[in-house]
Amino acid sequence: MDSAEFLSQAKAFDLGHLPTEGFHPRTRVLSQLAKTNLGHAIHILRDVDSEALGVLRKSWPEIHKLRSEIKDVLNQGYRIFLSGCGATGRLALVLEQLWLKRFPGSDQVRAFMAGGDYALVKSVENFEDFPEFGERQLLDLGFTEDDLLIAITEGGETPFVIGSAWAALKHGKKNCWFCYCNPREVLTRTVVRSEEILNNPRVNSLELFVGPMALSGSTRLQAATVQMLAVGCALFDLTLDDLEGFIHWHYLLRESSALLRWIEREAVAYESEDTVLYASDSFPITVLTDTTERSPTFSLTAFETSHEPGPTSLCYLTIPAAADAAQAWKMILGRQPRGLAWESLGGRLDGKAIAGFDFSRESQGQRILRTAPKKQHILTIEKTDRHELSIAWDGEHLGLLPLPFGHPLFMEVAMKLYLNQASLLIMSRIGRVKGNVMTHVRPSNGKLIDRAARYTAYLLEERGFVPPSFEMIVATLLESLKNFGPGQPVVMHSVQLLEAKLNP
Repeated sequence: MDSAEFLSQAKAFDLGHLPTEGFHPRTRVLSQLAKTNLGHAIHILRDVDSEALGVLRKSWPEIHKLRSEIKDVLNQGYRIFLSGCGATGRLALVLEQLWLKRFPGSDQVRAFMAGGDYALVKSVENFEDFPEFGERQLLDLGFTEDDLLIAITEGGETPFVIGSAWAALKHGKKNCWFCYCNPREVLTRTVVRSEEILNNPRVNSLELFVGPMALSGSTRLQAATVQMLAVGCALFDLTLDDLEGFIHWHYLLRESSALLRWIEREAVAYESEDTVLYASDSFPITVLTDTTERSPTFSLTAFETSHEPGPTSLCYLTIPAAADAAQAWKMILGRQPRGLAWESLGGRLDGKAIAGFDFSRESQGQRILRTAPKKQHILTIEKTDRHELSIAWDGEHLGLLPLPFGHPLFMEVAMKLYLNQASLLIMSRIGRVKGNVMTHVRPSNGKLIDRAARYTAYLLEERGFVPPSFEMIVATLLESLKNFGPGQPVVMHSVQLLEAKLNP
């Protein structure tokens, strides 16, 4: 997308006023703390997570209504569909996998994300900007008039997810549910596509207003956490007491030396230009989700297929219990992967493309060959018989992290929270965050271009400059994007270029 094309539709992506795009007051100096007082940085992130979890109590009446409707649909033999994009798509796939663990072979819960299962591993640029793709994926999965759709979007404005909701209303007899994390009043007043779907009388609203993220705009953090819990509790027929037990468990968490050591070791590895292989039989889909999301958030090289030439990602996943790629995918998803075999995509997102990602035990040897002469470290994360996470680095035991009791949903969310904290603080320690700003965000679609432009203006103001016009910032950003590959701080490069122009 060039600047003229983006500016012609910029109003559709003008989202800086949404609370989820704001700057959390508790994390303004997070990147500095990650380097100077890591324990305090972890404590702040846990406080921010606890604050977000409290939102679920206020929203329980709506969660209970959703829970009752899901129960009715399933009892009648019909199906629940979950749609999402990016982080919400991945949390939908985690919920489907948990369902399949409990009911192997069942097709009563079907989840999909923008770009199909391929996007679980590698972000698909621009796909989320097209509502018609949401409709097509929903219908490709066999949605019928008696099925129920739960459309999940962190901001409440993603065109793909909104498109899936309109499709469910068009092709189904039931109302659909729309789950989001910004105030309804703000969305309906400022975003036309959100106003149209939320004001439709056949749309049931599940608002989970959590405020700004710990890392500005990174809705994979608190927003995705509360949405996963809200929809998960409804799907698995859990009670408010069950949820309260998890919230209380999280509130009582204390600083762990295992998490500190993990963050320190992984950050040093990247600073030394080494690579890391995450090994986990216990939580493969949640580990994959977090490590995948690092690529667009921090402008890292995305995961590569077994035979793909070119740059190599900083980290990768191996599932020691999986003998081959097919078995690894079955352990990740609870089923065989579903590709998008649309002729217009030219095979980019189909089953064959997905099968090229090998996360079996064979990936360890493949990665050693691929990353040589760099050193590859092994970070092992496994659940113990004592209901704890055991963390090991190159075979050295770093310590234990507690896990909650109760439903497997809560264990998966706990794993998500640990991984989110670790990845954010690791990236902060190696200079990919400034304060709580995503300085390395890669502007690859409309929403991210708008976000990168806002961050550029914000950082210029911090340096004492009056930012130039929005049009000039966008043009500079997109020019920088052409000149710098993955891993480069496009926002910071743009700040420097504009600073030079403003202060010749």
